[in-house]
Amino acid sequence: MSGGAPVSVPATTAQAGPAGPIEPAGSAPSPAGAARARRALTAAAFGTVLEWYDFFLYGTAAALVFPTLFFPGDDPLTSLLLSFAVFATGFVARPLGGLVSGYLGDRFGRRRVLVATLLTMGLATTLIGLLPTHAQIGAAAPVLLVALRLVQGLATGGEWSGAVLLALEQSPLRRGLRGAFISSAVYLGLILGNLAFVVLVAVLDEPALLDWGWRVPFVASLVLVAIGWRLRRRVDESPEFVAMLEARRQSRRPVAEVLRRPRGVLAVFLVRVGVNTTFYVVSVFCLSYASTVAGMPRELTLTALLAGAAVAAVLCPFWGALGDRVRPRRLVIGALVAFAVLAAPLFLVLDTGSAALVIGVVVAAIGIVNSAADGVQPAYFTAMFDTRVRYSGISIGREAGAIVGGGLAPLAATALLAWTGHWWPIAVMMAVAAGVGLVGTAIAPRE
Repeated sequence: MSGGAPVSVPATTAQAGPAGPIEPAGSAPSPAGAARARRALTAAAFGTVLEWYDFFLYGTAAALVFPTLFFPGDDPLTSLLLSFAVFATGFVARPLGGLVSGYLGDRFGRRRVLVATLLTMGLATTLIGLLPTHAQIGAAAPVLLVALRLVQGLATGGEWSGAVLLALEQSPLRRGLRGAFISSAVYLGLILGNLAFVVLVAVLDEPALLDWGWRVPFVASLVLVAIGWRLRRRVDESPEFVAMLEARRQSRRPVAEVLRRPRGVLAVFLVRVGVNTTFYVVSVFCLSYASTVAGMPRELTLTALLAGAAVAAVLCPFWGALGDRVRPRRLVIGALVAFAVLAAPLFLVLDTGSAALVIGVVVAAIGIVNSAADGVQPAYFTAMFDTRVRYSGISIGREAGAIVGGGLAPLAATALLAWTGHWWPIAVMMAVAAGVGLVGTAIAPRE
């Protein structure tokens, strides 16, 4: 049942399963259980860092180098629009990846799916780094780029939900804090993906960057993914999932089951539309807006984004721990309201060209407000679904929201700028999206 509470192991003593002893619900974990939980959290978080490094790496390249390499033309804005259109294809594929991963994760286990998503993402990212450009093979270059971006989206669609479940289903205690480390891992992936280009832009001239430098961070991901693969292979399956199998409560059709009562899925979808819209407008669109329209150096815009992500990575555990005390829903509502308030000031500051103000507003938007929403979402979303359909429910809602709020947001923002020549319609779009997210919190099953 999509709106039910998380399933607890119905026993007064620990049960033995394939993953080892399963702790009674509500009890303090044994030393072995605590060690297993730490190992699972580490593997889930590390793999998430690598997966989102790969995904965000493309977003940075889409803003800085891909328009020239894969979509050359006389109009820079058109080239940028095409580059962001390919960026959006990764989000289009994410719901399909979430659908498949959710079904497999609810049927056969969280760990196996997470190993598969990690390897798929690593291969696709490495191949992007080896692609010939438009100057070398013509129109085939963007076609291949689209294909690999779709594979990235398929892999990402099952990553966040599976990592959250692998970490949170190990213990019923302090789930807000534990889940927040997965959110921090996403920001660390963003930092690594952007830091790679900060270094490249600083040490290479533009011809070298466009010739070979941009390829380095894509190919390097293969080494990092190998480390993540080894970590995840050593993790035990989720005790809650094992307990569900032993109780023979496994769903044969988890996707159909969760969609029969779609309230939780719809709530996750709407919340993610609200949160993702502002995040991707700031982290992807504003990066290009500041450099092409406001005339700011690329290094400054990248630094602002890195500063915001660094603050977010640090604050997520704080918000997660606070969510354990005051309920995650309240923090999500507060963040969505703040998004609407910040929309216009964000662009006013970008137009000033002041380095200090730009860094400050990006830190406020991503480092403080967005981290408040993201920090509590693992625990918030997990509580909406029963164990038997949890992977499917979270993945379907979250990744469908990623299309609208993530993939389409930079594309829509660029189109609005080209159409009107001003940022105010983009600010309105961000405020409306925040309102959509608030509707999601209103209809969500209470945690």
